[in-house]
Amino acid sequence: MTWRSRDMTALKIAPPPREGIYLGQYEWVAGDISSMQGAAKRFTSFYSPDRGHWAYGYSSGHPSLDVEVANTAWEQGRVIVVQSYNLYAGTDDEHPVGFTVDQLLAGTYDSNLSAFASELREFGKPCFMQCGREPNGDGQDYMGGYGADGTESLSWAITNESAYGLFVPPAVPSGAPSDLYDGCSGATMPDGIGRLKAGQRYLHDFFVRREGLDFLTWDTQGFAARYYVDGSNNQDVSDSNDYPGHEAYALTLLERCSDPANWYPGDDYADWVSLTWYTLDYYDAGWTWLSGSDILIPTADWLTSLNHMYTAVQGVTSKPIILVECGFPDGLDSNTSYGASKVTDGMAAILDTYTQIRAVALWSNHPSWFMVDVFPYDCLFRPGTLNGAALQDVLAQRHAKIHTHITLSDGGPHPYRVL
Repeated sequence: MTWRSRDMTALKIAPPPREGIYLGQYEWVAGDISSMQGAAKRFTSFYSPDRGHWAYGYSSGHPSLDVEVANTAWEQGRVIVVQSYNLYAGTDDEHPVGFTVDQLLAGTYDSNLSAFASELREFGKPCFMQCGREPNGDGQDYMGGYGADGTESLSWAITNESAYGLFVPPAVPSGAPSDLYDGCSGATMPDGIGRLKAGQRYLHDFFVRREGLDFLTWDTQGFAARYYVDGSNNQDVSDSNDYPGHEAYALTLLERCSDPANWYPGDDYADWVSLTWYTLDYYDAGWTWLSGSDILIPTADWLTSLNHMYTAVQGVTSKPIILVECGFPDGLDSNTSYGASKVTDGMAAILDTYTQIRAVALWSNHPSWFMVDVFPYDCLFRPGTLNGAALQDVLAQRHAKIHTHITLSDGGPHPYRVL
């Protein structure tokens, strides 16, 4: 049997067979992947110039897949990420009008999911599947959705001190495990996090049990490794101070929301734990809430933050971790000795210390984000820069730990691997 003659519809994306990581890169703008590869002198395992980031494929807010483009990516030797509904009450291009997790669980979108499943079945090859991104970061406004129907925000839940007990999971779908929604509600389970867990389990049950799509490799929605130095110096404490009179309630809620003991959907519903991690500073030129001063955060503090989340993940599962977003920017300057030191320290820690991390997707940026109060950070690696040279050096020193092709769950390589 040749590697290409295998039945891809029965395989998933496995971690590398030996120590180290798959190296990945986003491509929001044409040339991003080749730029990073030129700087690093290494091929990437994922994603593809033809489908190089996660926010592809919605039609009137419903998920869809361009099978031709997905096949082109596959034949380049890379795997892609596909996504279902982003699990919160959205009002953007990634949600149909009026979307809520509660309606998803009620079967409102099953016909749309079936159409998406048909496209996925036509593709029929291992890919990452996600149900959202950064619920405790960019998605923190809703964090899954609060209130009786999931349409209220996290802020509403805090100011009304009503973050628990309003989400009541429905009866499980016909034929689904009776415990499908166990642990998704309760006196200490934030309603929004319960909805995120229930939503992922519903989608997993739909696509795997009902539709038979066994080649989907499920991640865990990319929770952010938020800033955390110690119990009194962390992002949750800082954010809780935004709610005068409700600080204690807010702090407990925020801590519970970021805790994988609450948000992890369970080994039956996840193949990889996905996290996001950046080493950010806050320059006055990039943020209007600053007034004439910069805030520099030592890389050591960001490593402590990663360690805090990493240790919590280890407490709930031994599944491999993928950093689905990772960046080491020095503001908008990608050619500084300070930025290079971040790259060296951060990538060395990933490769030498945090060995449950088995894949890293390096971030890039769309030009429209390079503006005040949006994302004033340039994360892309380019040849001829100090940051790029630092990446090349740290990878070269650990050559055997960098894997240029994906291994599948039968132990064989991607059939179109780049060597």
